[in-house]
Amino acid sequence: MEAETKMIEIFRRYPNKWLLILIVLGGCTSPEQSQTVLEKPDISPVRQISSEQLLKLDASQIKPMYREIYAINLPTVVRVAAAENFDILQAKEQVMVSKGLLESAHGSILPSLVPSVLFQDVQGSVRATEGDLVGVGFNTLQTSIAAQWVLNPGKVKYEIIAAKKRLTASEHQEQAVISETLRKAAVQYYELILAQARLAASQQAVSEAQELLRINQLHNKAGTGIPADVSRAQAHLAKREQELSKTLNAFYNASVSLSLTLHLNSSVTLVPQATELSLIDLVRNDIELDKLLELAVRYRPDLESVRTMVEAIEAKTHATWWGGFGPALGVIYQFGGIKADDGDKSFAFKDQQRFSAGTGWQWSLSSFGAVKTAKAFERQALIEADRQLDEVRAQVVRFKQDSKMYRELISKSQKQLTAAEQAYKLIQANFEAGTMTMLDVLQSQDAHAQARLRYAETVVRYNTSQVNLLASLGLIDKDKLTAPVI
Repeated sequence: MEAETKMIEIFRRYPNKWLLILIVLGGCTSPEQSQTVLEKPDISPVRQISSEQLLKLDASQIKPMYREIYAINLPTVVRVAAAENFDILQAKEQVMVSKGLLESAHGSILPSLVPSVLFQDVQGSVRATEGDLVGVGFNTLQTSIAAQWVLNPGKVKYEIIAAKKRLTASEHQEQAVISETLRKAAVQYYELILAQARLAASQQAVSEAQELLRINQLHNKAGTGIPADVSRAQAHLAKREQELSKTLNAFYNASVSLSLTLHLNSSVTLVPQATELSLIDLVRNDIELDKLLELAVRYRPDLESVRTMVEAIEAKTHATWWGGFGPALGVIYQFGGIKADDGDKSFAFKDQQRFSAGTGWQWSLSSFGAVKTAKAFERQALIEADRQLDEVRAQVVRFKQDSKMYRELISKSQKQLTAAEQAYKLIQANFEAGTMTMLDVLQSQDAHAQARLRYAETVVRYNTSQVNLLASLGLIDKDKLTAPVI
């Protein structure tokens, strides 16, 4: 009771001091106000680009690399990537780490409980209170539990603030990782489509080379051709077959890359369900560059993460200063019992209570170095924030320009493909009629194959530039990616 009376007396003598400490620290432990969720604007076009010519995609000729074939589309890719990707799982665990650190920082405000049991046996001589040495022989058993509340108020306050900021930063970083994973998965899916288009073009080139060889063999048998044309057609067919093998291997590699992102079995061959290669518009082309840059600064989660991390490091700098130069407050209350035995007499357990309170400082020259280091970390964080802002702006400019360029190339590549197809049909008909040479046919086939590949690559590059542009603005999500299903 005496110790409790002392504690109450201390709080009565310094009520303002203790009330201020509790209010400040209580404010730190309270949860942060929920941030206003920014409603992302809809920047998608009202209707998709109309394509005059669509390349057909045929997966029926694709054989499995090792095991079965699994057909996928973009919604499946996006859904699996968001659920199974390792980077996303790691980011979620980092959020849990930050939550644990915040709970630990909150726990530093509360007093700690220290239970203890101490047995002591003393034999021989000890010094009495008057200074004389006397012979003794006794043992004591002491049990107690203590409530200790020792803290540096300023340090604890700023460490809690820093922990809160780190948690917020990790949550924004998780969203950034999700966005990057969706972007990467979508781009790899389009690359798989491009690989399939190249494979289809290569297969068609082989079929055309086989047909050309057949025609030359017929002419040679009929006496209207020459053996050199047959040999030339055979060499041309062998070249196309080699290109087909390389193209097929490139398709398998694209499948493996996408499987790795989706955390799927790489031995399973992924094949797009798409039957034709079409254009996808995700960002309106009438939005000015300055508006796009403004959207990126406002909605990019990685920028928000690095900005919040700067605030966390600033709070950590304050915590370091308080840890080196601020006062430490301490209150300890201990309750227990003590028992003694000297051989002749035994003393039963007696209550024992202790209370102490105080404040103090511990100054060291090392504190100056710690504060200097903390400020250097703070400047590094500011530099990193500026660097990342420049990088985001550069991404927006780059992908905006890519979309503009490939949009212009689409109509040109369409014209090239149409003209190459018409020229090939005419030259082939004239060759069968005997008015065109073998060399004319081979050149026409090459021009037709190159036109098909160039058109396919232009369409895919435009689609990927749209995905990249949407991601660079911080507006990419599953719904926007899968609205125009491929």
